[in-house]
Amino acid sequence: MVYRAHSGHPFSALRGSRVSSILTASQIDAREFLAARAKIKREQLAPTGPIVVISGGQIWEDHQRIWDRLDLLKTRTPTMTLATTAQGKGVDAIAAAWAASREVPLIAFRLNRAYGNAAPFKRNKLLIKLGPVEAIICEGSGVQANLAEKMRAAGVPVTVFRKQSPASETNRAA
Repeated sequence: MVYRAHSGHPFSALRGSRVSSILTASQIDAREFLAARAKIKREQLAPTGPIVVISGGQIWEDHQRIWDRLDLLKTRTPTMTLATTAQGKGVDAIAAAWAASREVPLIAFRLNRAYGNAAPFKRNKLLIKLGPVEAIICEGSGVQANLAEKMRAAGVPVTVFRKQSPASETNRAA
């Protein structure tokens, strides 16, 4: 009241919410920063771009074939996102290491244990619903065979890697 009596107009704070649409440069910068940060968080939770699915057994040591194939796919689809079956070792660990080294977004599809023994097969259905552009399946168990079969049925190109037997490795070395 006193301010209005002396100045003739109501008091207006220099900071905070304003009724008018006039924004200062720092307010515009702050909005742009917050929008960019929100976009980065959204991208981490739901990456965009073509999806490449990879799955395989937990016992897998031949990382070079996987890295070479992923490098080839990366040259074909530079904005790819890699989806794995979220195992801590084997093929999924190799793929996660590749994704980290190439700065490729990674989606790890964990098992929903509420489904019991059907959990891996439910996860396979979810992977197919992503609409992947390609799949890499490494020899493992019946879960990987099921995934390869369903990917082919969905029309997704599938690359299958089989484990090399010790006999074939010794023949290659000779």
